[in-house]
Amino acid sequence: MKYEAKIQGNNDGSQTYSSSFVPESRAAGTPWVNISQTNAIAECASLGSGYHLITNAEWTSLARHIAAQPSNWSTGTVGSGVLSRGYSASTTNATDGFTNTVVASNTGINYEYNIGADQVGGSGLFDLKRTYYLANGKTLWDLAGNVWEWTTDICDSNWYNGGAWIEWGNANLSDYEIGLAGPTPLYESVQNAGMYWGCANDGNGIRRGGRWDNGLLSGIFAVNNNDAPSVYGINVGFRCVR
Repeated sequence: MKYEAKIQGNNDGSQTYSSSFVPESRAAGTPWVNISQTNAIAECASLGSGYHLITNAEWTSLARHIAAQPSNWSTGTVGSGVLSRGYSASTTNATDGFTNTVVASNTGINYEYNIGADQVGGSGLFDLKRTYYLANGKTLWDLAGNVWEWTTDICDSNWYNGGAWIEWGNANLSDYEIGLAGPTPLYESVQNAGMYWGCANDGNGIRRGGRWDNGLLSGIFAVNNNDAPSVYGINVGFRCVR
């Protein structure tokens, strides 16, 4: 999906979950949230043959592809300057000057940047740009920021759990987590890559990307393994792929 999943025919994605809703990719409306990982898996599969909730491996491959494109760096040179971390402004975990309190109100042309608290517009600071370019010329929205996104995977005791947000350069992530979910070559929050929260319990769902007020925690490589597959909330959505 080019965009985070929306509820077909409905611009309000925050409604209480219903199995009658159908996910779709479109600019209008707010992302479909209040959905568990379990239900997100089922909703993507309902779209037909080959459709599925994005896997952690697919997300990681996509993030590494994005990080390898010069156009996704503030200087136009891979590894120089910063990646964008999307709609994620915060004064707690970053020095953005303002903090979002809700999901982005609009998506699409003229809303590519987070320009103020709960505001989006057509131009602004590169750090808070919401779009990412692929080598095939296509564009993806909100792979970082706006809402966390479920993947189809769960974590286990192999995933480090330090009980706090840590950088990808932390030595505890070098033996396992970097290979499955991290940036290679290594990037950290200083490049807006996002940060890592460990596996609090075996079987927790793996979420990626960050949310609207995560600041430097947000990024295309951000990982949050803190909740069970049955958990849902206003800051977690999903994306289907085929």
